[in-house]
Amino acid sequence: MSSLHTLAFGDGPVLQPGENFRGYLVERLLGEGGLGSVWLARHQMLDTLFAIKILDPEIAEQQPDYVKRFVREARLATRIRHPNLVRVHDAGYDETRGVYFLVMDYVKGDTLRAAIAFTGVHAEKDAIHIILQIADVLAAAQRFGMVHRDLKPENIMLTPEGNAKLLDLGIAKIAEGIDSLKTSANSVFGTPAYISPEQATDSSTVDTRADVYSMGVILFELLCGQRPYTGKSPPEVLQQLLEPTPIPDIRTFNPDVSPNVSTVLSLMCAKKKEDRLASPQDVISAFARIGYVLSPSGETEFAAEEDVVSSGMVQDLIPEFVKTPRKSNDLTLETQDEDVQEFLTQLRHKRFLQRMFWVATGLILILLIALAWHLAA
Repeated sequence: MSSLHTLAFGDGPVLQPGENFRGYLVERLLGEGGLGSVWLARHQMLDTLFAIKILDPEIAEQQPDYVKRFVREARLATRIRHPNLVRVHDAGYDETRGVYFLVMDYVKGDTLRAAIAFTGVHAEKDAIHIILQIADVLAAAQRFGMVHRDLKPENIMLTPEGNAKLLDLGIAKIAEGIDSLKTSANSVFGTPAYISPEQATDSSTVDTRADVYSMGVILFELLCGQRPYTGKSPPEVLQQLLEPTPIPDIRTFNPDVSPNVSTVLSLMCAKKKEDRLASPQDVISAFARIGYVLSPSGETEFAAEEDVVSSGMVQDLIPEFVKTPRKSNDLTLETQDEDVQEFLTQLRHKRFLQRMFWVATGLILILLIALAWHLAA
């Protein structure tokens, strides 16, 4: 985490409690990270609390791509109206302080990461309630051709009422508007513990199924208090992720998880994207088939026992759910983790050598067959 001095402009912090910022009275610092800080502020005319997100001016000056990401977050967040998405109300560049800013809803509560640390294992209904709300936001985003690509507990807020709010659309991919944020197929974006196998090896090809995988990992963690892969370093986690074996059975860690939920979870986290639930809407539909329904009021209701399909019937529905979604273009950012990049570079080199070996072996076999045929003739 950066310090206030990192965000300094001139001789002090960008914002100070008690000062006026574009009609907002700054109250206190809510949090800060590698790209900037978030402040609680009260609109002086409306007497309403908002969160103001400030991009670190040094990053804005030295890395223009992050400015584009920041601006994109404002544009994308204003295109979607959803009760489980943190809404952006204003954005711009303050010339007096030389900073880019976003004005967002202030969400009382804490991140899902804090909730997991405090509560540990969540009840099945509570965990699915969170996932269904996030899936509903992502289903709305998909209608705009958007994929989040960095779902993790840190990007989800929980209100005191237990409702989930999705944060950070700045790294989302969108079907149009390709710009300098696009990098080569050798890049990776996301958090290793939550990204899908295809995103780890080639983030230029990811689609909405990558978000489905990430939601599955979050659900896994909510249900048993740990992630499916717990390596000591990002490369070790990626090594486990890229192995062909499926994710561990959630019921091994928490026998109280129902077989139906375990089945849906395995469909969300299938290693091959072709075998995975194809969209957030399919996640919602799959849970509805086993009795978990997100009601119009935003609550997750569980159907009566006679309305719930058996685990075997869920397995029968796999071909219906596993579909190939519409392809779209991609926006991506490179990871800043040198260990991850080195691991992936070595992995690609190893796979290249393996392909060359089999090509050479095939050519040698063809030559030997041709030689044998010639000698026999």
